[in-house]
Amino acid sequence: MKRLLALVLGAILCAVAPHDALAQERLRISLETNPNHQRNRNVERFVAELQKRAGERIRAEIFPSAQLYRDRDLPRALRQGSVEMGVPGPWHIDGIVPDTAITALPMFYGVEPEVVYRLVDGRFGQTLNRHMEERLRVKVLGRYFDLGYNHFYGVGRPITRYEDLVGLKIRSPGGSANAARIRILGGNAVLIPWPDLPLAMNQGVIDGLITTHESAYTAKLWDAGMTSAFEDRQYFSQYIPMVSQQFWNRLSPELRRAMTEAWEAVVDGQRREAAEAQAKAREVLIANRVQITEPPAEAVAAARRRLMAAQEEIIADMKLDRGLIEVAAEELRAAGVRF
Repeated sequence: MKRLLALVLGAILCAVAPHDALAQERLRISLETNPNHQRNRNVERFVAELQKRAGERIRAEIFPSAQLYRDRDLPRALRQGSVEMGVPGPWHIDGIVPDTAITALPMFYGVEPEVVYRLVDGRFGQTLNRHMEERLRVKVLGRYFDLGYNHFYGVGRPITRYEDLVGLKIRSPGGSANAARIRILGGNAVLIPWPDLPLAMNQGVIDGLITTHESAYTAKLWDAGMTSAFEDRQYFSQYIPMVSQQFWNRLSPELRRAMTEAWEAVVDGQRREAAEAQAKAREVLIANRVQITEPPAEAVAAARRRLMAAQEEIIADMKLDRGLIEVAAEELRAAGVRF
């Protein structure tokens, strides 16, 4: 009888043992960019930090170049639990969580990175994260990675002034704010996923695009017909680390802490590297005969006024949270931004 009781107790203890002690969790990380991109390199560093803290209890795998999902498809995949993690840009999310477009509104046109950090790392960002977590059923793992300033780039005929944008077919990475900016400045927005961009450029589908120096460099877009960069610094873009809620719920408190600590360990370094990567990429573009034009301050100010005149329309069309917009506006004013 005692032996039978011991066997029963042993079986019960095995059944209720912590999940992470019994099985290895698979963490598939989907990225659209190629392995040379600084986002990918720093996600690799996150994986290394995670292994230090979680050992073999989490088996992390990175799938670059949209092997699993394009970034535009990530929100649905994360919500459904079809993949465990992704690091998309807000422009891939604002169709489901419109408030993620707030940092691309005209009032952010040309705003310095330090001011953006003040918002996204503070109470504005905390509220925005809750909106994403509720709508997408994800866990926002921590502070955002940087991409950098987005500019206009010419394909074929160079873009050297705002007037050159009129009538052009401009590739948009996605997001209603990007499409509105192109339209207000005279172009026609064409949505093209990043993996399909070089082919579209070669085939003459577009006359220009929105991207960053680093992204253009890692994809060698000069080989696909990029001729110019028009540095209007239209907005400072970042990537948001998201983990499927289904995956997050399976983790013990210890493994959750390992995930958040591993991410936090690489964010500051990533932001420094992103800035360095953009500067290096600019030099490479010049070396590959991409003509770079920095518009004069008065032209940028005039473009900002045109965009600001349409901001209320954009807010209404996208049904953005006006309370959250006011929080962002207060922070911008406090940082000395005038709009």
